[in-house]
Amino acid sequence: MGNKRGGGSMTMRSATNEQQMLSLAEKVLAARHAEPLLAERLAGNQVTSDDRKAIIEVIAAELCEKGFDAESEPSAYGQELERLIDYLNKPNLR
Repeated sequence: MGNKRGGGSMTMRSATNEQQMLSLAEKVLAARHAEPLLAERLAGNQVTSDDRKAIIEVIAAELCEKGFDAESEPSAYGQELERLIDYLNKPNLR
């Protein structure tokens, strides 16, 4: 019975994590003036493989421009962007 609770909690965390990832992606896409349709498709979970690649390119550009500190190490924001890229790239790795 304890395992079921842990599983349910994990599902809630996964959903929250997904929402955070999508929110960050939408913010970056808007800030970088990406094609609005990309954010709409991402929010509606209707991205094509080409859309996904285009979104990752925008996130990668943001990472290169704003994701590193003075010593060229990923900042906290950079680490978030790296996690976002990994999250978005999962379907491409299947």
